[in-house]
Amino acid sequence: MPNSAAKKSAVRRRDLERTKTRLLAAALAEFVARGFAGARTKAIARRAGVHEWMVFYCFGSKQNLYLEVMRGKLLERTQMMARMPDDLAVAMPAVFKLLARNRDVIRLFQWEALTARKGELLAAQERREAFAQVQGRLRRLQQRGELPTEADLELLWIAMVALILFPLAFPQFVQLATGQAAGEDGFQRRWAEYLTRFAQFLAAAATPAVSSDGALAGSAADARAAGEAEIE
Repeated sequence: MPNSAAKKSAVRRRDLERTKTRLLAAALAEFVARGFAGARTKAIARRAGVHEWMVFYCFGSKQNLYLEVMRGKLLERTQMMARMPDDLAVAMPAVFKLLARNRDVIRLFQWEALTARKGELLAAQERREAFAQVQGRLRRLQQRGELPTEADLELLWIAMVALILFPLAFPQFVQLATGQAAGEDGFQRRWAEYLTRFAQFLAAAATPAVSSDGALAGSAADARAAGEAEIE
């Protein structure tokens, strides 16, 4: 009997985890389509194929469910950034290509910009910590002489994010400016190459770091070759 009870308990836990997984996937689709304010728990439950009360049983509230969705996306992005090489000429186009294949997080941020009130950013602390990690990597690059010493790293990070995201967030500008669709392979190759040149320009404007024995640090080309090998 005890073994039978344990098995039933394990099955219930497994079923609950499967339900949570379905709810998270359904919630992501609903939040992307309608934003946090427009999403309805009934519609999320319908997408997941469960009763609406399971949303509240599993997560407590729509806000908690949204936080879990955001945390999952942030974890994906944090892990992605951790795998990226320090060489921005490799990292920037690589991030652009990854986001171009899955724009869900961009749409979530667009909805947030349209609907969030001042001081109401959800998962704000988690996002600040993720941004701080990236800025820490930029600071190390600057200390090694691979970024200009006068560069404001907070503003540089904003500029880098803007360059990577803008064509994906506002494809109509791409169409008007180039006659190409932002989703076309041809435009995405052009933009990835432009991001590489932008990063190379930053590196060229920096003062090379000098090691303790008076030798210059490894070249950007050396770092880029190592980074490309790591991604492959």
